[in-house]
Amino acid sequence: MFLQQLINGIAQGSLFALIAISFSLVWGLLRMVNFAMGELYMLGAYAGWLVVMHVTPNLGVALFAGFMVGWIVGWLIEKVAFKAMRGVPHIASLVCTIGFSFFLKETASTLFGAETKSMPSYYSQTAFTIAEANISWLQVLMVAVAIIMMVLLQLLFYRTKVGLAVRAVALDYRTASLMGMKVDRVTSLAFSLSGALVGFVGVLAAIYYNAVNAGMGFVPAIKGFTAAVFGGITSIPGAILGGYLLGAIENLSVKFMSSGYRDFVSFLILIIFLLFRPNGILGKKTKL
Repeated sequence: MFLQQLINGIAQGSLFALIAISFSLVWGLLRMVNFAMGELYMLGAYAGWLVVMHVTPNLGVALFAGFMVGWIVGWLIEKVAFKAMRGVPHIASLVCTIGFSFFLKETASTLFGAETKSMPSYYSQTAFTIAEANISWLQVLMVAVAIIMMVLLQLLFYRTKVGLAVRAVALDYRTASLMGMKVDRVTSLAFSLSGALVGFVGVLAAIYYNAVNAGMGFVPAIKGFTAAVFGGITSIPGAILGGYLLGAIENLSVKFMSSGYRDFVSFLILIIFLLFRPNGILGKKTKL
């Protein structure tokens, strides 16, 4: 039971880690949280579901659809909620993203219905068995895809001029602007990329849980934010660490408590770290 829950935790942690990276990208640039992340996750899941059910059962195409929908909507949110409100108090932009969250959720509910849609299963066969703990091919795929995405992001941020520009703007956007960098363009890119990541994760989650519905994004978004705070929202490696630790802790808690306390454990971690260590495990102190 212990090993099986740990394996499940690592698989779920891959999803949490990618969502946490999305929060870190936005926080690193603007020191704000995009509260519409959950709905980007949901829209990505619906995009994947539509592709699988009505276009092609190819999983790669479904993942690409979720990625592109997240990219487009993330770009739109940045233009409306952040760029258009630049110079006003941060609370206005935060409230705007909350409004986007409700708008996107209700729009999806109207278009697709409030009922839960069934997502076809992929790679559900057992790949390995270790000490009576089963590892499915889907879990292997989730971890592998998450690691590949994380490696690509690290290469993007630390081995390309685009990544250098993003890091420069995150460090000091005023100085970066004076040096000739296109701050608005860099910010739009980061928002689009964060939305694409969450949309991509939404497709993976829909396949993992075999379900899609308009309200599916709220809890994963909170857990992704918890993972980011846990590991350090100012650090992408910290966000990755927080995602895997949260997934493992949450699933292992089932061994000692009822499964109904799974979400309680995540929220308790969020509260404790916000109160006593808001910089997280690997995060650095920043001026808001």
